[in-house]
Amino acid sequence: MCDTMVATPSATLHQEMIFAKNSDREPNEAQVVTFVPAQDHDVSEKVKCAYIEIPQVEKTNAVLLCRPFWMYGAEMGVNEHGVAIGNEAVFTKEKYNKKGLTGMDILRLALERSSTAKNAFDIIIQLLEEYGQGGVCGYEEDLLYHNAFIIADCDDAFIIETAGAHWAARKVEDVAGISNALSIKNDYTITSKGLEDYAVEKGYSKKGKSLDFMEDFSDFIYTYFGKGRQRQAISSALLQSKKGSITSRDMMGFLRNHNTPESLQHPFCQPFIAGKKPMERLCLHAGGLISAQTTGSMVVLLKKDCPPLVYLTGTSAPCLSLFKPHIVSGSIEKNQLSILNQDNSIDLYGSPNGSYSDDNLWWAGEDVHRRMIMNYPALAPKWQEQINKAEERMTAEIEEGWQKGADNIAAKCAEFAASHVEEAMGFSKTLSADFSIKDATAPFLFRRHWQKINKKAKFNY
Repeated sequence: MCDTMVATPSATLHQEMIFAKNSDREPNEAQVVTFVPAQDHDVSEKVKCAYIEIPQVEKTNAVLLCRPFWMYGAEMGVNEHGVAIGNEAVFTKEKYNKKGLTGMDILRLALERSSTAKNAFDIIIQLLEEYGQGGVCGYEEDLLYHNAFIIADCDDAFIIETAGAHWAARKVEDVAGISNALSIKNDYTITSKGLEDYAVEKGYSKKGKSLDFMEDFSDFIYTYFGKGRQRQAISSALLQSKKGSITSRDMMGFLRNHNTPESLQHPFCQPFIAGKKPMERLCLHAGGLISAQTTGSMVVLLKKDCPPLVYLTGTSAPCLSLFKPHIVSGSIEKNQLSILNQDNSIDLYGSPNGSYSDDNLWWAGEDVHRRMIMNYPALAPKWQEQINKAEERMTAEIEEGWQKGADNIAAKCAEFAASHVEEAMGFSKTLSADFSIKDATAPFLFRRHWQKINKKAKFNY
């Protein structure tokens, strides 16, 4: 489960496009931050996606991706031309196929091949219609779904929602949030060819009734239990509350939203307090009835004549994570954890997999997360205070230079990113030494749930 948001220049304080996404996956499904440089290709090459191969194009863009470690594709990403895309699982009445392009495949391919948001829009539709979508998208779970996308560049933002081979889309005028449920009703600006007739033919809609994509194509059961409509309402309300003055820091705060008072003893593992139900929060933590959690977060600033400015956690749980800044261009600054892969891509913060290792940022951050959620009220506030101070200084300095076109902005981002990684890795070691999981105050069933997850990940708890 995921949540994606966008605020267009008319809705932001400094008139830039701001894109944001939380990627929610299984708790041990580490997410990798990967930079893939621009490349030339032989026209005979094939791209090996998750389940099928398709022809490669002659040139591909440099892209910065957040991807589950086992996938070719990505949950969210940005290319060197300033196109950002995030995808969402959606559940519909249409058949799910075991073979085709996954939503993550489509996202990466569109970023590698597009120069504008409209161009990416057209590529997504072309890929969908030519190859179809399909394939199991769960790490350990046999999960199939269809996809929705937010696509943005410095000028335009679009939402595409799909149901099998069919789709509806609209342009975003000011702010928008999408989640794990269809949201386009009859407010679409364009649809797949013959969609209205198809809906009538399948019995989804009545003849003479105007097409309502959400009502006509949504699957009731998965949509209901996924709580996507509730989370979409939360993100939309947060965006509306700050419309006209939205900043990167606001977007980071939205991604950290628990939709529950932080003053509660354990705000995310006592889900029925104050009428808040499981899954009805943007910063998602696994436990109890919830099998997924936020495994990576991204905020992107896009402005004409400025390189894409990207903030990434590189870790799960944005409420306990430091965002790290990056400039996306034809190349990218390496750091002490970077790993060069055989295809010349770079895993910026190490190459984690499904088992704990202390040599990469994601699992170091996950060690912090898993210790903290066991005693959140005692441990989290001090670390969150440090995070707030570090990010406040970082965003102020970075964005002032970015807006002015400073020549050293990429180096300055690399400097801040390195310091934030060092701080996070250092805190992981301190917390490991000072706090044992055995000292947990979280509810018993919540602790038991996490014991099983930790055992699978081979933690030494």
